[in-house]
Parts: sequence; C-alpha cells; structure tokens
Amino acid sequence: MARRAQGRVAAARRVALSGSQSGLGLAIRRRLEASGTRVIGIDLPDKGAEVEADLSTAAGRAAAVQGVLKRCRGLLHGLVANAGVDSPDAPLTFGVNYHGVVDLLEGLRPALAKAKRAAAVVTVSHSVMISPGLKVAAADALLAGRDRRAVLLVRGGLAAPYAVSKLAVARWIRRHAPTPAWAGSGVSLNGVCPGAIQTPLLEKDLADPLKGPVIRAMPKPLGEIARPEDLAGIFEFLLSTDARFIVGQLLVTDGGIESLWREPDWPRPWNISIPRFLMKLSRRT
Repeated sequence: MARRAQGRVAAARRVALSGSQSGLGLAIRRRLEASGTRVIGIDLPDKGAEVEADLSTAAGRAAAVQGVLKRCRGLLHGLVANAGVDSPDAPLTFGVNYHGVVDLLEGLRPALAKAKRAAAVVTVSHSVMISPGLKVAAADALLAGRDRRAVLLVRGGLAAPYAVSKLAVARWIRRHAPTPAWAGSGVSLNGVCPGAIQTPLLEKDLADPLKGPVIRAMPKPLGEIARPEDLAGIFEFLLSTDARFIVGQLLVTDGGIESLWREPDWPRPWNISIPRFLMKLSRRT
C-alpha cells in the first residue's frame, strides 16, 4: 500500500527541462521519468519535445514559458535549465546560455512557488572556475542588462562567450537563490558545473583547432570523461526534498579537475571585518 502511494506522489510531480531531447538533458529526462516524474521537455522544433521553442530569441523564451505553464497548469515541482550552446557568436550564446536560463527561471518561478517545496537546477560549467582570463566585466554587463557592452568586452579569448555566459548565470544564481522570491517561497535554486561530457557538443569542440587540444590535455583524475548518465542522478537529487537545504550553491562535477588545479585557492577565509560582519548580522534580509 505504501509503495503504491509513493508511486502516485512521484507520478504527480511535474518537472520542466530545457534541452531535453539530447545529451545531458536526455539523460536527465530518462532518469526522472524512470522514477515516475512527468517531464515537460523544452527543445528546438522537430526534436520531439512537449514544448518547442528557440531560446535564443525573446519570443522563443516567452513561448517556452507559456508552453510549460499551459502543460503544468500553473503548478511545477521542478525546473532544470539545461539548454546551452558553445558558439563564437556572442549574441547567440548569450541569448541561449544566459537569457534562456534567466527568462525560464523568472517566468516559471511563480509556478514553482505554488508547489510550496520545489527546486530549480541550472547546468552551469566548470569553465567559470578554471578559465584563464575570464572577463568578469562582461558577465557583470550581462547581469546589468547591457548585452551590447558584454559583446564588445568578450571579444578574443578562449571560449570567451561561453564561459562569460556561464559566469553570469552562476552569479545570477548566487544573487537570487537566498532571496524571499526563491528560498523564501520554498524554492531551492542551485547550479551544477560539469566538465567535459561525452555528447555531440564535445565532439564539436574536439574538432575545433583551438579548443580540441586544450580539452585533450585536461587532466582526468578519474581516468575517464563523464557520460551524460553519470551526472543525471545529481540533478535528480538536487530536485528532491532531500536537497532542500542546499541553496545558492555551484556543485562542480568535473571528476576532480577543478580541485586538482585550484586546491590551494579554496576554501579560503572570508575577508570581512568584525564590524562589517556585525552590520550584516543586524540586517534582516
């Protein structure tokens, strides 16, 4: 009897998932559906998703939000903002990787809040931790709504538009996750930062004359590159109530590359004076 009841609860859960029809998104979809979760997939037209939309455009993003709301009837238990591109075309990359994430998060937040205990998980990237010369000013420009400035600042550099877009998303998560609109409404928000994953996107990057050699030279502490199925369970966990007290975190899932390279950098003490700390403590946010 208890098992049947649990099955009915799981079947009632609704999770929206962008980039649902291939790569990591497809692995997450299969993992969630295997547990009885109803997945509302978002992907480009003709890929078989429940909601067809081009997240690189404002109209496409609005259509994605409305399509999900129609199918979930205004109540959503989880959101995985996973869709992404890696292109030297900065406006395209910013449109999908930054605005395509933020617009989904903002547009679907009320439906998540209605569930009382819900979760949103964003596919970020370990590039925000290990990319040399990452242009923080460009990410801050995106956060400030100054896309043209971000495009100008991002010119040049290895994987510049991609890493900058992911850094902007990471900072958005950190800024908004603990606020009344998110945590205060019962919605946990976190990011997952994978390294290389065996997907068509990786094959494309390996063929790139600049990116390919860098990817091949990356250390592999576990001795292998992750498959999409290796990471799907992390998303399932972060969507569950077991992860309710994980808020505003960026979980690096790159097999140890970041910790191998940056071990002396982290963790480091918070450089804040006692008066400033006490001032923060006295504020009610």
